[in-house]
Amino acid sequence: MRQQKDPRSLIIRKRPSIWARLRRAAILLVLWLITGFIIYINVCFLLGVYSDALVSDYLVLNLSLHLYKTLAILVIIVAVLITFFGTLHINTLKRREKHREQDNA
Repeated sequence: MRQQKDPRSLIIRKRPSIWARLRRAAILLVLWLITGFIIYINVCFLLGVYSDALVSDYLVLNLSLHLYKTLAILVIIVAVLITFFGTLHINTLKRREKHREQDNA
């Protein structure tokens, strides 16, 4: 009887260098800080808290309903692309493993 392979064994793991991990962490931190700042500005405006700095930041960022719709569409497109290419990559890895098993048999 043939044993089922562990699906986690299909994943090829390459450990990135410390500099690559630090760079990714810095980029993610900056993106989260920007996102948090935009949310903070919007919450302040929704609660009716205004200041000159908030108004100028709001105008600089040009926050509008049109921008929100555009960003939402962009997020959906990126999510679909990531899902598509991830599925494609997993299927490629499965095919490679199947060919390796046939070559080794």
